[in-house]
Amino acid sequence: MPETIIITYQLTKDLWRLFFEAHYSCDRSLKLRYIWGVACIVIGSFGFGGFYESRVVAALLLATGFFGVLSKQILVVKSLRNASRHPFFGKELTVSVAPEEISVRSGNAGYSQPWNNFVGYRRLDPGFLLYHDQNAFFFIPAAAMTAGYAKRVVQILEAAEVPKL
Repeated sequence: MPETIIITYQLTKDLWRLFFEAHYSCDRSLKLRYIWGVACIVIGSFGFGGFYESRVVAALLLATGFFGVLSKQILVVKSLRNASRHPFFGKELTVSVAPEEISVRSGNAGYSQPWNNFVGYRRLDPGFLLYHDQNAFFFIPAAAMTAGYAKRVVQILEAAEVPKL
């Protein structure tokens, strides 16, 4: 197994969307917000059904409920808008995963980050999410790696003591 892994992939809008959806699916507060949103929609619907008098309260409950239910999708759209400003958006990336650091290049531009700059990682269906903080992450798609490369990335992360979230 090579010491350094080289992975190449296109940084497309669909790939960003896939990883943002995976990231927000792990957020427990969004799950609770969804449940409370459904409850508000049901209670608001009862108001329009005549179970209580105030249509204003019913409308506010419905609006609050829909916001709660759609929070994840709203966050994904907002995050995609911000991601479209990324200098590598839509370009091909070459990622080098080494025991000391991760390096990212696109054309003549690039950067590298030592592993101690990461607070944790997740391995989800779309691939690896490498977190700089609770909401900022870099991702490596599973589709761009072989099974051996994925195992090697886990070994490198464990050796660098990057915690699994």
